[in-house]
Amino acid sequence: FLMGALVGKKKVSRSEPARENDLKKKQGGVDGTKNENKTTAAGAYMFWEKNGKATMKKPPKLSKKQEQVNETIKATMKATLGGGDLKETVKLPDGEDKKEWIAVNTVHFYNAASMIYGTVSEDCLECKESCKIMSAGAKYEYLWQDGVQYKKPTKMSAPEYIDKLLTWAGEQIADPALFPVEPGARFPHGFMKQVKVMYKRMFRVYAHIYHVHFDKIKSLGANAHLNTCFKHFIFFIKEFNLVKDSDLEPLQKLIDKFFIPE
Repeated sequence: FLMGALVGKKKVSRSEPARENDLKKKQGGVDGTKNENKTTAAGAYMFWEKNGKATMKKPPKLSKKQEQVNETIKATMKATLGGGDLKETVKLPDGEDKKEWIAVNTVHFYNAASMIYGTVSEDCLECKESCKIMSAGAKYEYLWQDGVQYKKPTKMSAPEYIDKLLTWAGEQIADPALFPVEPGARFPHGFMKQVKVMYKRMFRVYAHIYHVHFDKIKSLGANAHLNTCFKHFIFFIKEFNLVKDSDLEPLQKLIDKFFIPE
């Protein structure tokens, strides 16, 4: 069931771009966390649904059980409208199957990442210099490998990399052998291993957006919405140990802020 290989990552030595100076300016820098607490999870996702440009293939309909799980996710999001703790929304509800919970949330996070990237996709195409490779700051460059068409880690532009990533992730979600939808169907033995690859790769979309396209996000007045969605994504990753800490390094300073007691 493993339909994609791990993406290669290598460190590159280039001077930190001037954009790095903007990361500490208005609204808390790259993260803009100053106004983040005013934005609820439900409000943030509604913003992207209204303003985001979906770039993913439409996934198949959820099973009846998955629809029920999806409704639980929506309910937890609405709970944040009343000041609910975002950390609580990611926890496995009593009586829910762990893999089912992770599967439905994965579809949710995939849709969100697709819509968020959609708002900067044109900017990404136009940034010939900063997006000529898929990177997250000066230290991290990501190479694409899917084990099928690209059997070796391959350098490519950020738009090309992210397009292949979202297409690949959509194919994983649409594969009933990996994301079963039939009543009584079991998740495959390799489900968790493959899902972890998906989360690691989806993180890279956020890392690229924060490091290269945050000015665009700020111009849209969407930085608080981005922070809230990313915070939700990170809380889920941490709750189920889906991504290694070393793979989160490009945004570690921002992530650390999420865990400072309020």
